[in-house]
Amino acid sequence: MPTVTFPLRKKGHLRQSGSKSLTKTCLDSPASPIRGRLSILRRVIATDSHYSDTRLTTTGQRVVVYLILTTVSLINFISYAPLELRAHEKAWGDALNYYAMSEHTGAQVDNPFALRMLSPWLVHMGGKISGLALDTVWVGFTFVITLACTVVFFEFCRRQLKLQTFTSALAAIALGCTFWYGPYAFSNPYLVDPLNNLLYLVALWLLLRRKLVWFTVVVILGAINKETTLLLAPLYPLLTWTRTRSLRDRQVLAGIVAVLIAAVAYIAFRLWAQSLIGGTYGFGSGQANKGLLSNIYFALSSNKRGEHAALFDTFHFFWILFAYGLYHQYRKHGPRNELLIAGGWLILCCLAGRMVATDTQRVFVMLAPLVIALVAITLDNQRTNARQLLTGILVFLYLALNLQFVPNETKFLVEIIGLGLFALLIIPRFRVLPTRDRPENSGDDHFISHRGTLDHPIAPHRR
Repeated sequence: MPTVTFPLRKKGHLRQSGSKSLTKTCLDSPASPIRGRLSILRRVIATDSHYSDTRLTTTGQRVVVYLILTTVSLINFISYAPLELRAHEKAWGDALNYYAMSEHTGAQVDNPFALRMLSPWLVHMGGKISGLALDTVWVGFTFVITLACTVVFFEFCRRQLKLQTFTSALAAIALGCTFWYGPYAFSNPYLVDPLNNLLYLVALWLLLRRKLVWFTVVVILGAINKETTLLLAPLYPLLTWTRTRSLRDRQVLAGIVAVLIAAVAYIAFRLWAQSLIGGTYGFGSGQANKGLLSNIYFALSSNKRGEHAALFDTFHFFWILFAYGLYHQYRKHGPRNELLIAGGWLILCCLAGRMVATDTQRVFVMLAPLVIALVAITLDNQRTNARQLLTGILVFLYLALNLQFVPNETKFLVEIIGLGLFALLIIPRFRVLPTRDRPENSGDDHFISHRGTLDHPIAPHRR
């Protein structure tokens, strides 16, 4: 067979060692080792380029979203936070007790506030180390923790729930602007609620990732901040049991042991705290150390004829979207779905909490991460520009209701419009907007999440 030689190419191309030529015979052979190496080299270059572009794109998205969340939180902070000198003198409710506890660890204040020591202690130590006034430390602490809630929730939606960056960012903004989650905390920044919200969110993420040890640690820390966090502990063995249907399963037994460890740790903390404070506080008792039954009677006697409005005011029309999200999870995954079970359990926990507390919105806002997460899951398949714009308008209406852009006379109308937009997005027979999804890997839209496999595309072979 005749041999045909090729001239040298530009610098960077492969050269045949020793003869400065490549034979067509070798290149034409399907089993040629040179051809195989060229193919492998092209694959490596294409894969490295893809990974590099993906890392840069993901990092850029995160930076943009973090800046947006910081800006939104800062605007809410400026709008609601009391920034004048000695602002704590205008505080109200249980904030007065927490401020006193930050002045002196172990202060004898009313039950059950006296045993919620973590946030006041952190503020006390922050003021002691920095030398700043306690008002300043409380306000800064509340801002940082509330901002952290939105950032962690964005990562939760993006990494755990695998939602688009666009949807995750909207969900995090909605969480930070939910009045009883963010703005209310800024308006009364001497509460344990922000840290409690953050620990709830982290515990929920660890629960879904099945990280039992860290989940137990977070629950114990949360109980030191506010005892209601203990209600999350039984959720781990419950979710494990629904997956295995066996009480003898190792994970179920480990979850039960973790519940007992959390309970024992909290009891030990209560005994230590009472010895430090120098008082006796009955478990489940209310202010003035009244008994549990008296506390329940007092809580259920408050807010008469206003409970429905207060409950609806917590999440507005997102309640309906949340209910649809639960129904959607049931239809798609069945009754053993983790989000469905967690939602039902937390609703029961909030109902139990309302029996001993009078602030309905502050009790039920603990559901906020789960409510907004299920809403985000339901809205995540909106891929065209028109449908994403409609999703953004839907979230804007929710923000307008929470941030009080809407006069009381027109609130009901805005709620109806929000539900109408949601129906337009999810009901298939509405064809006003295009429903065809854009390609998942289109380069012109940086808010489309990667939903492929771990096998990355290979650059086409050029002959």
